[in-house]
Amino acid sequence: MRLYKYLTTIVTATSFFVTPLNAQKNLTDSISLNGTWKFKTDLYKAGNDEKWYKSNLSTASWDDIEVPGNWDIKNEYAYYTGDAWYRNTFIINKALQTKQVRLLFESVYNDAEIWINETKIGEHHLGFLAFSFDINKYIKFGEKNTIVLKVSNFFKRGAIWNWGGIRRPVWLEITNPLRINYAHINALPNLTNGTATIDITTNIANNANTATSGYYTVNILYKNKLLVTSAKQPITPLPASKTTSLLTQLQLSATDVHLWHFDHPELYTAEVNLYQQDKLVHTFKDRFGIRKVEIDGYKFKLNGKEVRPVGFNLVPEDRVHGNTLPFASIKKMVDLMKASGANMARLSHLALPKAFLDYLDEKGIMVFEEVSLWGKDTMVNPNHPLPKLWLDKLIQQKYNHPSVIGWSVGNEIGSTKNNPFAYEYIKTAIEQAKALDPHRLVTYASNSAPGQPNDAAALCDLIFINSYDNWGKVADKLHKLFPKKAVFFSEFGNNLTKENLDEGVIPIDKMLTDLRGRDYVIGASLWTFNDYRSNYWSPKASWLTAPSENRTWGIVNSFLQPKKGYFDVKKQYQPFTIKDLSITTKEKMVTGSLSLVSRDVLSFPAYEIKGYALNVVSKDKLGNPISEKRMDIATQQPGETSSVINFQLPVDANAHSFAVQIIDALGYNRYDSVMFLQKPTEPKVVAIYTDLDAIRVLFNNDNSANHYFIKYGTNQLNNITSKVALGNFIQLTDLNKDSTYQFELYAQNNVGFTSTSVKNIKLQSTELPPIIYAIETSANSMHISLEADPLDYKYEIEYGTKPGIYQKRLLFQNKGAIQIPNLKSNQTYFFRTRRYLQWGFSSEWTNELTATTKQF
Repeated sequence: MRLYKYLTTIVTATSFFVTPLNAQKNLTDSISLNGTWKFKTDLYKAGNDEKWYKSNLSTASWDDIEVPGNWDIKNEYAYYTGDAWYRNTFIINKALQTKQVRLLFESVYNDAEIWINETKIGEHHLGFLAFSFDINKYIKFGEKNTIVLKVSNFFKRGAIWNWGGIRRPVWLEITNPLRINYAHINALPNLTNGTATIDITTNIANNANTATSGYYTVNILYKNKLLVTSAKQPITPLPASKTTSLLTQLQLSATDVHLWHFDHPELYTAEVNLYQQDKLVHTFKDRFGIRKVEIDGYKFKLNGKEVRPVGFNLVPEDRVHGNTLPFASIKKMVDLMKASGANMARLSHLALPKAFLDYLDEKGIMVFEEVSLWGKDTMVNPNHPLPKLWLDKLIQQKYNHPSVIGWSVGNEIGSTKNNPFAYEYIKTAIEQAKALDPHRLVTYASNSAPGQPNDAAALCDLIFINSYDNWGKVADKLHKLFPKKAVFFSEFGNNLTKENLDEGVIPIDKMLTDLRGRDYVIGASLWTFNDYRSNYWSPKASWLTAPSENRTWGIVNSFLQPKKGYFDVKKQYQPFTIKDLSITTKEKMVTGSLSLVSRDVLSFPAYEIKGYALNVVSKDKLGNPISEKRMDIATQQPGETSSVINFQLPVDANAHSFAVQIIDALGYNRYDSVMFLQKPTEPKVVAIYTDLDAIRVLFNNDNSANHYFIKYGTNQLNNITSKVALGNFIQLTDLNKDSTYQFELYAQNNVGFTSTSVKNIKLQSTELPPIIYAIETSANSMHISLEADPLDYKYEIEYGTKPGIYQKRLLFQNKGAIQIPNLKSNQTYFFRTRRYLQWGFSSEWTNELTATTKQF
């Protein structure tokens, strides 16, 4: 641990303000430094002594690596922990030498030292937050400049993987010397008369060598329509190299106020225009929402109405991109969470990227951003400077996001046995957060409060509790110790689940039933939404990390594929229950009725259902819509019963199925009851593998069935497997190696079943190949999710561009996921894989699989 090194180095980072990337291009020039950098690991820490930051250093032996990215994704560095060096060059036009140039990193994990043209310009040691440097005095305009970073991923938080590298975008920002660093926006609604007050605190910097003056104006826009603009706000002569913060207050009339709500996430834009000698020199834009969040006794209120929310924790990563999540992955995560009913969560131990929070703002999930202290930690001390800086920067950078409704000052840090100064740290951190942002809630996630009457949970606006068993008893004990506090289960869970999608289940009904009905328990957030990479060891057998290095708490896997548990959670996370659904099909017409009941006021989730609709749709064999009918559902409060909704939908001969859906105000499908009109397609066996006591059957799951199963035996089919709905294989186990087997594969739906028979299967002394769970491609690589076993030694992949012809072979030991790099874009590849056991014996090859890379 290098924690106390921060005492002398954190001050060298000159600034950490992040300008939104949507800044006006003619006033702010952004030069991206993303792309291919030179890269070299430094296991023996020779880089400083050998001056790897020198501009004329030969990099012939260095590797190429993509920025942004994690080095752990590359096979060569999949397990590397320690120092690594990055190098790149850039040129800034000589005509820009009167401008102010800043170097911005959105995130480097975790410890970074930065050189430009052989001069060290600073360090940064908060791996999930942005930082920047003013670099005019270090660069040569019109010439090549060399930038070098030394990055360490040694610092680790809890059970997560310490993904290393320059993990978010890097760019140069070129502005006028008189510039806007940031604007903090407080949008405060008057819930009585419907108006709103918008307070904008603008921080302005003068980077010139002499004092200067000017003025600025503020515009508020809604859906690109200008609502209100301020008068000119004067800037008195600002000394050289100084900043000032100025407050502007604007009023919105009731007709212009649209409140931000998780089902109706209305967004505004604040635009600050800075003028010098009547010339526009800089513009800052950022989005915000108007909403009020409060704890009123045991009630959590959003815009004055009680809400009893549910949600998830997640680890913001996948096994394709590490924690360098592209927007497509962020969107997929958030959309899956919203479709399942999430509306509030602690969400993550880790500060989320701006793009993630931007999308949460748009789609409406309330979150708490957290300082990533965890468990027994020497930084849990009011005198340690790093947590203070961490919280300060966290609030500074995330301030305008309406999705952020509160701050958490740490996770499971409250035990005075582990952290003697826990109470004092939490107290001072809460005071710091309240001083920086008096309009949001502040808490910390506790696992000590039920057994520690003097726990710092008493200082929090609401109690966050992490619990993995006896949830109701934990809630009751908390209420006895802290009778005036509302409780939110910031983590609730039980045991790890499975990687197999059909076996990935959790006792969600049992857990939530144990918690519902208590007025002081306002909601809960499941640990966790997704599986994540980890090398965490637990003495508890049901908490052991899988051999694939995927920690399988999730209801989606590490490639973001929903498990069975996802659909179970979705049912429990609905703010309603279906009292009755009746359907008849006759003479090319589907007729039915549905009765929807809002959950009780002491259940959760419980909130106003507004803007929801019933949708009935018929689909063809490929799942494409044929006909559709949508009907509005009347607004309902918790505890109310809707009137019966009747519907009719014509279906033609091409209709293979139809679905009755409930669509929320944002268009997410919150309930989906599918009925088939035809029998399923006859199932096709793709491959059969055997070993001495098992048979694995791969088949084509084409979604025409509710589920698949196998009947099997020797002379008679007197055995039956469990049902498979999401996967494409079924395994027959505990077989007799001396017997010959036969089986029948069934595809079944509500209309009937079809089947395929296979006979005369003999077990062989071979080993089963790894299961391939998922394949994902980019323009130049392929990522494969595969099963791992404790006995595995190595894995082998053969691949090529023609069926059965494999020009290349790759041997690797990565557990759970593998990257095939250096592929051509828009090219179909054929591959197969096998595993080698620890004594060197190989398994069978998998069947041939295909994947097509994407276009650039």
